[in-house]
Amino acid sequence: MAMLQQAAEIAGQAHRGQRDKTGRPYIEHVRRVADAVETPDEKTVAYLHDVVEKGEGWTLDRLEAAGFGSRVVMAVDALTRRAGESERAFVLRAASNPLSLPVKKADLEDNLRQAHQAGIAPAKYKEGLQLLSQLTGG
Repeated sequence: MAMLQQAAEIAGQAHRGQRDKTGRPYIEHVRRVADAVETPDEKTVAYLHDVVEKGEGWTLDRLEAAGFGSRVVMAVDALTRRAGESERAFVLRAASNPLSLPVKKADLEDNLRQAHQAGIAPAKYKEGLQLLSQLTGG
């Protein structure tokens, strides 16, 4: 449970001052994603899923140095978009890791809800969820 608490604290610091698509504090999105997944490891990854991409000063090496195991760090890596990476390639890469897969699904579902609330085109989130559904057979 200590790792989960540490992940939540890191996410709170990394996303301080950031806003989501609806103008709410970004950490609320991260918490909803964490609440939507099941296991402590999935919840840990959910809290960290945007830290490297959107949090200043956070790297995969820094997460590992903070005590997160390679399984968690590899899942966060799978959830960190690469420069120039297409949405499809990103979703496929996230789906290739069994720990990041449920987190990516929860992330897309929450982003879809936010897109509807904010009046943003939801197509990329719908397409991502459809791709995950095809890959997982459900």
